[in-house]
Amino acid sequence: MSMLKRFFTPLFLGLALIGSGNAIAAPDTGNTLFYNLTTDEVWPAGMAAAQAYNAAKRGHEVIVYLNVRGVYLAAKDRKQDTLGATGRTAQETLQMAIEHGARVLVCPMCMKQGGLTPDDLIDGVELGKPDKLFKLLSRDDLVTLSY
Repeated sequence: MSMLKRFFTPLFLGLALIGSGNAIAAPDTGNTLFYNLTTDEVWPAGMAAAQAYNAAKRGHEVIVYLNVRGVYLAAKDRKQDTLGATGRTAQETLQMAIEHGARVLVCPMCMKQGGLTPDDLIDGVELGKPDKLFKLLSRDDLVTLSY
């Protein structure tokens, strides 16, 4: 076997393996993804929850802020419809996101306006008090998506 063949054969095999999808992908990191969720309507709420879950699962730092009618997504005794694309409610998907490290914050004023108390919330949800929220929103690495 020629010297060139001995050098290039392993190189080409390595490049072929990388391009074939067999290589292990590193987790996505970098910017913090902040999902501002203002609705409990199944389609946008379900899509936002699914994106937050997938981002958390990939290693992104994820924060979901439930405000206005979005606070109802954290109410454990509130009936919710399932999103056809996932077969889950937005709340179930948010719980999965929490299990993968996402933080879910609820607007205390909106919660009160909606007739909810902290005892009504699913496990893992935090009150998004102004000092906590404004500290998060002032971060340079924050990318905000709003639903």
